[in-house]
Formats: sequence, C-alpha cells, structure tokens
Amino acid sequence: MRNFIKYPPIEWRKRHESTVPAGPFFTGAPTIPLYLAGSKVCITAPRHSPRRSVCKQKSTYPGYDVLRDSPAGLHTDLTMPSRRWGVACLFARRWAFYGPWMSGCKGELHASVAVIGRSDEHPLPDISFFNPKVFETLIMHYLNDRYGYENWEGHHSHVPRYHGPVDWKIHRHLPVPSASFKICGRGESLRDLYLRDYLFVFPVSDQYFVEVCFIQDFYSRDKKGNLAFDKTPIQELQDKIFRSITLELGPEAQASVEKVKSKVGSLHMCKDFAPLKWPTNIYPPEASGSPEIRQALRNDA
Repeated sequence: MRNFIKYPPIEWRKRHESTVPAGPFFTGAPTIPLYLAGSKVCITAPRHSPRRSVCKQKSTYPGYDVLRDSPAGLHTDLTMPSRRWGVACLFARRWAFYGPWMSGCKGELHASVAVIGRSDEHPLPDISFFNPKVFETLIMHYLNDRYGYENWEGHHSHVPRYHGPVDWKIHRHLPVPSASFKICGRGESLRDLYLRDYLFVFPVSDQYFVEVCFIQDFYSRDKKGNLAFDKTPIQELQDKIFRSITLELGPEAQASVEKVKSKVGSLHMCKDFAPLKWPTNIYPPEASGSPEIRQALRNDA
C-alpha cells in the first residue's frame, strides 16, 4: 500500500515544485470480469480511490450480461448531436496521486469501460464489426460524431476543439481487431494541444464494440504552466491496467470471427490512421437515416 505517513491524502501546504507523487499499488489489484453477449472482458485495476469522495465508481453486477440481461439495452448518447449511438458504461474508477508531506493531490487517473453500438433508430444490419475494414470505417464515423462537431465560436469557429486520432497503434494480443489512439483537446490557437482521452477499442460482437478510456488529470503546475511533478507513476498505472485487458470470446462471437477470417483473412486493422478533419458537418444531426454510412460499410465488407 501507499505510505500514508509520507503521502497522506491531505493538503495542508500546497507546493508546486518537482516531486514524485504516489498512488495505489497495482500488485494485488482485483480482476473484474465483464460479460457481453456471451463473451468475457477482464480488466485488473486497483480499488476506487478518488481525490473527492463524491466521485463514485461504476460497476455491473457480478455475472450480469448487459447485452443479454438488460431489458432497456443501451442508452442513446445524448451528448452526440447525431443520436446514432447507444452506450452502456460497465466500469469506471479514479485513482488519486499525492505528493509527499501533505503537499496535496498532484493528479488523478480515470479509467472506464463502455460497450457501444448503434441506436435503435439507426441500425447497421448485415455487417460484422469483426471485419477490420468495417470496424475502421465505423470508428471513423463514431469519432466524427463524438468529437467532430465541437468547435470554437466567433472568429475561431474554424478551429476544432479536438484533434485526433493521433498515435494510432494496432494491437494483436486480443482475438479480434483492436487499436489504441489519443484524442487531444485544442485551444483557440491551432498550436495549443493537450492530451484529453486515450482510447482502446475492439469489437465484442457483430454489432457492438468496447471502448476503454483513460484520462489523466493534473493539478500541480509551475508559474510557466508546466507540470510541477513527475507524471511517471500515473502513466505506469495506466500501462499496467491496459496490459491486463483480456477478451475471451463466447461460442457465438467465435463463430462470427471464424466466418470473417474465412472471408477476409487477417483481422488486423490498418497500421496508419490519419487525424480526421474537424469540425465536420458531413452528417447533420437532423438526418433521420445513415445511408452514407451504410453504403461505406457495405463497400468495406
């Protein structure tokens, strides 16, 4: 455990100077199984320990399969103007990292796992998310809907609030296509970028995919705006949690994967994915259907 004598969760003397914060230990952390359409996703993470007690963790009931046992299904994500996506958060925790000798919280790591699919009003039948080309196209439209509409106002209306995906990486440790990337926040200056979300995505059935999201929040900076502490412990915990993620396919999902493999061969996604052009209004929120997306996915299938 963290040395609570040297690194107590107390802020009596705020100091913005070089230090190495301490957070929860990964050793001995519990493994959380998440069930989705007969498949099982596992993630190992320390117990919830946020900076503020009002930040509650999110978890599903043991053995509960949100895609099979939930009568309501996914909830339409109202934060996206298009209303084309449904989401269910399965897991969410925060971990605070404290400086020595009551110098306060220096930063936090937030991790969440969600399952995402198309809303009931905008289904995409007759395709499989396990097809890597289909999944790439799907992720492009998802990111456009989630981040692409946000832009600054007035004279800076041409400046998007987000930039991404960047640092695109494909992964081969799961039995399905998977990739990780970063989404950056952007100030009114085109050069003002900062890391916002680190995402890891992979399909879990023909019609649903999993999104693992990491967010690092920093609370201690010097007079120049630079970090006043070493963020290595936060990054190390994120890396360990990420490497712990496993996927065990159920019989139905395994059959779908084998069917796709027999048709397309490799399940690996593209090695390069250029940042998307944001802000975008290619698919206006008031559109009642998604013929463009359907056609693009059928072309890739």
